[in-house]
Amino acid sequence: MSECQFDHVVVIGYGVVTGEVLKTVYSLASKYGYTYEYIEHEVHPFNAAKKLAEAEGIPYNILQDKKDLTRYFEELLMKKTLIISASNNYLFPEKIVSSENIVIINFHNALLPELPGRNAPSWSIYEGKDYTGITWHYVTEGVDEGDIIVQKKCDVTADIRAYELVSKQMRLAGEAFDECYESVLMNHATRKKQVIEKGRKIYKSYEIPGNGCFNLDDSPKEIYKLLRALDYGKNNIFPPARTKKNGIDIQIRRYKKISVYDNDERQDSIYIPFDNENQLMLRYEIINEIG
Repeated sequence: MSECQFDHVVVIGYGVVTGEVLKTVYSLASKYGYTYEYIEHEVHPFNAAKKLAEAEGIPYNILQDKKDLTRYFEELLMKKTLIISASNNYLFPEKIVSSENIVIINFHNALLPELPGRNAPSWSIYEGKDYTGITWHYVTEGVDEGDIIVQKKCDVTADIRAYELVSKQMRLAGEAFDECYESVLMNHATRKKQVIEKGRKIYKSYEIPGNGCFNLDDSPKEIYKLLRALDYGKNNIFPPARTKKNGIDIQIRRYKKISVYDNDERQDSIYIPFDNENQLMLRYEIINEIG
């Protein structure tokens, strides 16, 4: 049996990358001799990790209350435990982070130290970055400040939407985890310290690119960039983008870059010249303010 530094491994998070992480943890448990479990803190209807846990009989708990979750982690303080935070928004308290028996690694969907905090894919698009990526790092008291274990890079292409970028990053995160997990277990992982600039911006969950608003006379490329940054498909991470048309508040329900020759002249659509070959179609609805 290989030398493992942990008695217990906990996976916390939701979604595709969490499912891939849990699969790897489960598959290597007998090799390294640790116990393991899955924690669902933020309940989602299509949770790959929960489905895997149910199918394979992996122990799991649903702990939605932060106080309950903190108490649960406090019960692990006497056990050598590795916590793997994958697509998880729970902030570990100082008592847990500083424990000698607890090691926490976290997946972040940007190339740290850039874009720490929340909704990094959106900010990558909105800030016009040519590339971004993913980072697995150790967790410290500072937000996304811990030593880097592994990073992978991907392009931010001209038409990519936030949900498409997230999908790319989920795949990269799963690959990167498989590459580094065993070295983390044996405490042999390469650690690269982050160079943290004083006063660096940490993006908050309530912050919305461009405040979610634009003017119709803005550059069409800037409008398109904002719309793509806000676009998480069926997941309502952000509200629809808003603007004014003839002094009336409207919100964009659908958008697409189309040929200059395509124009169905719908009353609920706006067409903005984009370049020599394309125009930006914006389908909208009037906002009915209440109160």
